[in-house]
Amino acid sequence: MRNKAGFCLGYSGPEWDKKIQDKDNPNFWKYGVANLVFSDLIKERKRLLDVGCGTGGLTLFLAEQQQSDYILGVDPVRSMIEVARQNALQMSLNHKVDFVVCDGRRLPFRRSCFDALVSRGDAFVFLVPQKKAVRVFKRVLEKGGMVVIEIDNVRWKPGKIVSCGFEKMMDGAIAYSVERFDVRRNHVKVYYVLNPQSTIAKKISADDEFFRTGRLKRESALEEITEATVETRHGAVTHWPTVEEMRMLFRRGGFTSIEIFGDGLLMGLLQQGYNKVTKAMKRQPELFFEMERRLVPFIDPRKAHTIILKAMVPSFH
Repeated sequence: MRNKAGFCLGYSGPEWDKKIQDKDNPNFWKYGVANLVFSDLIKERKRLLDVGCGTGGLTLFLAEQQQSDYILGVDPVRSMIEVARQNALQMSLNHKVDFVVCDGRRLPFRRSCFDALVSRGDAFVFLVPQKKAVRVFKRVLEKGGMVVIEIDNVRWKPGKIVSCGFEKMMDGAIAYSVERFDVRRNHVKVYYVLNPQSTIAKKISADDEFFRTGRLKRESALEEITEATVETRHGAVTHWPTVEEMRMLFRRGGFTSIEIFGDGLLMGLLQQGYNKVTKAMKRQPELFFEMERRLVPFIDPRKAHTIILKAMVPSFH
């Protein structure tokens, strides 16, 4: 699937919705904690905008938890919005929320119509150039409005190949994907779409793990891959700002009272493969979420797995 900007996107709405409800997926834990932290930070806000809402996880959580009048979720991927609308109907929250297909850098709303803007799950890193996105955020927020954003605190070394392996694309094609992190902290993903009749494609399609999951982490010689490639596609370029860069972006964008929190202390144990911790977390996820929520004030954001920014629009703008 490609969005309007032509970027190749990795998941459809139904696939993503299923994935983030899976306790074996790190995002299940990351988002569960973020929901609580966001709810704490935006108390008493009445008109909320959720940028990069995906299938509506945060939007609908806030609709249940907050006494807000109206919440609007936006995302550039139509299938995400379709699933979000279905979820709202199933939860009987469609009277309180709406979902719209649009890009967070080009919000089609009038000036000063929301009093809070939220963005969870790394959506902000896709909004390149981010300084433009920050200006747009400020435009749609009223005086005294608040923005809260969550992203991973990526610490890959410049030039690092982050990941490589085989993936089944949305159109059924098999591709070899290579993810790189460059010196400007941009993350780039290239898909080498294989000839279905090639020896490599036939071998991968017969693999049990690939058949089950549509993904196979395996490093292959790029020379061999390119010989079997019939098309090259490029994923969305993302930019992963540091803690200080985030602070500077919003300061220069006209925001004040900027605070950045660290998150994900226990998430680190999960990612490091501590089996006993993981089993305990799966038995009581709500307890894990609450523990992480309480740890947030004590974590150094520069060393955290996840960072959450809160900033305000000046009351006199």
